[in-house]
Amino acid sequence: MTWEKKRVLVTVTAYPEKSKKYGQVVCTIGLTEEGDWIRLYPVPFNVFSGPQKLRKYDWIEVECQRAEEKLSRKESYRIRDASLKIIDRSLSLGKIKGRVDWNERNRLLLSHVAPSLEYLKAKFDEDRTSIGLIRPAEVLEFYKKGDLQVYQDPKVFQQSLFGTKIPEIEEIPHLFGYKFRCNGCPEGKEHNIQCEDWELFESYRRWGMRYGDLNLLWEKLQDKYYKSMVGSDLYFYVGTFSQFPTWLIVGLYYPPKQLEIPGKSQNRTFDELFGQNNARDRGKPGNRAGAVPGH
Repeated sequence: MTWEKKRVLVTVTAYPEKSKKYGQVVCTIGLTEEGDWIRLYPVPFNVFSGPQKLRKYDWIEVECQRAEEKLSRKESYRIRDASLKIIDRSLSLGKIKGRVDWNERNRLLLSHVAPSLEYLKAKFDEDRTSIGLIRPAEVLEFYKKGDLQVYQDPKVFQQSLFGTKIPEIEEIPHLFGYKFRCNGCPEGKEHNIQCEDWELFESYRRWGMRYGDLNLLWEKLQDKYYKSMVGSDLYFYVGTFSQFPTWLIVGLYYPPKQLEIPGKSQNRTFDELFGQNNARDRGKPGNRAGAVPGH
């Protein structure tokens, strides 16, 4: 099987996990420049550390090939070691008047919204579709399935090839979920789905250390992941387990409901976007994710 080179807009990074075969890794989901969903695995955890760490809504270039897996999910690809490069950061770090460019993110993403979770389930049976973006018609509840606890900063670190200290992954129970209705729900029916969003897990871990009080911690999580979310234009990135066709919320997308329309369109074609990068980077060393500048 040959390796393919793909350009991908990173949209989801799952909470890191420990693999016996690959070590500390992250499953990453994105949208290719052709407009197809893709799942990339295993992405080394050290790519998400250091000054050049990979962020959501970075454009990356990566060599990959179809993954061999139990469910034969059509979007799953295995990445080639050390092939991942960040090629554009305008949608992750770039700002317009100090704000994230939600208009450009929306332009790229919202044309790929699926009609409903029921639609995606039917597509899985048809062609093994296992990733989608849906807009809930109504979010009924953000809940926890067990008791919260306060975690501490990791005491054990690994040393990367570039001298960066990489914290050992802390295993956190998957406690959180959303109860919601989507446009495909029959009358009186609702979805009750576990949420795997890394940002949510990290908020839980860090805010517990900050506040120390479990009741206050839950109040803060409710404020951010329920009250604030339902006040935005909330979408769920959804995907299936690797072993079973059970659907999860793997990420959250929450642009403001009211977006300021720029006086001049910020939209750029792929050729314009990457052509500018190539001109800017000509004669410079490549920017490899996880690398320290100068190495």
